[in-house]
Amino acid sequence: MTTNGIETPAAPVSNLRAARREQTQARKTAAKTAPAKKAPAKRATSGAQAKTQAAKSAPARLKWIFPEGYDKRGETGQTATAADGTEYAIQPSGEKWRAVAKRGGKTETLGDGVGFAKAYALCVAAAKKAAA
Repeated sequence: MTTNGIETPAAPVSNLRAARREQTQARKTAAKTAPAKKAPAKRATSGAQAKTQAAKSAPARLKWIFPEGYDKRGETGQTATAADGTEYAIQPSGEKWRAVAKRGGKTETLGDGVGFAKAYALCVAAAKKAAA
């Protein structure tokens, strides 16, 4: 709109499609002329190193189950079994929780009187440590 109140139409863009084609071609030629960056060569790892790296990076798989059902999880807690046969349990202990690991007939208390998240973290950390 101009100052006198009469609206003037916008100037038409001539050959917009051709201008866009030229821009695209310019980008393609610039990409072709730029030198390609190469990633640095990685050092080959031995078989033993590869296995330990895989063990460190692989998460400990624990499948948690609720012995008395999901509805009673606050009363009975939950258990999980690791690939090596170790059984982990998160049990209620008053207002707090207890983390327990059973290995080969031995029961080890990982944490007592902790919050649920801490008990869970203790079980997962113990499973990772046992898998390594």
